[in-house]
Amino acid sequence: MARVSAQDVILEILRDADGEWAGKTKLYKAFYFAHLYYANDRPGLLTDWPIARMPQGPGIDKGDTLLAELVRDGFMTVEHFHDGPYPENRYRLTDKGRQAGGLPDDARCAIEKATIFCQDKTAAQLSQITHESSRSWNQARDGEILDIHIDTIPDDEYETRKAELARLDGLLSTVLGDG
Repeated sequence: MARVSAQDVILEILRDADGEWAGKTKLYKAFYFAHLYYANDRPGLLTDWPIARMPQGPGIDKGDTLLAELVRDGFMTVEHFHDGPYPENRYRLTDKGRQAGGLPDDARCAIEKATIFCQDKTAAQLSQITHESSRSWNQARDGEILDIHIDTIPDDEYETRKAELARLDGLLSTVLGDG
């Protein structure tokens, strides 16, 4: 069961970044990494908001809707600017958004780790990391919802689990008469 809302995670990322965050791709990656840090420390989900395969790596499914709700409800603003010649977004907390969300310590810790991990990297660097390391992203097609928990399992354990599932699937097929 999820512990916090997706909106709370976004607001906590901004709080950890002194109230502002530049770049939608970086924000999406911080959200994804917060979920991984949370999963590494305990079973369960940080939020129940889906993370989807996007061309630049894992991202917030229907993220524009989520961000628009935060703006509509007065928790943050979005400023459009150019990073060189390219348009980009800067997300800023409002006074309402600065108020602590009362998150559990384990959630706040995971979000803080993700914020620190992402802050000094470019969107391209974060995308490259996910392209190289995200098993769920590499196995999916654009738009598909990711099972990000397979990203936190060591390779040898993942291969063992995959082989065991294939063996069990074969047994089930035999029992059901499909094979």
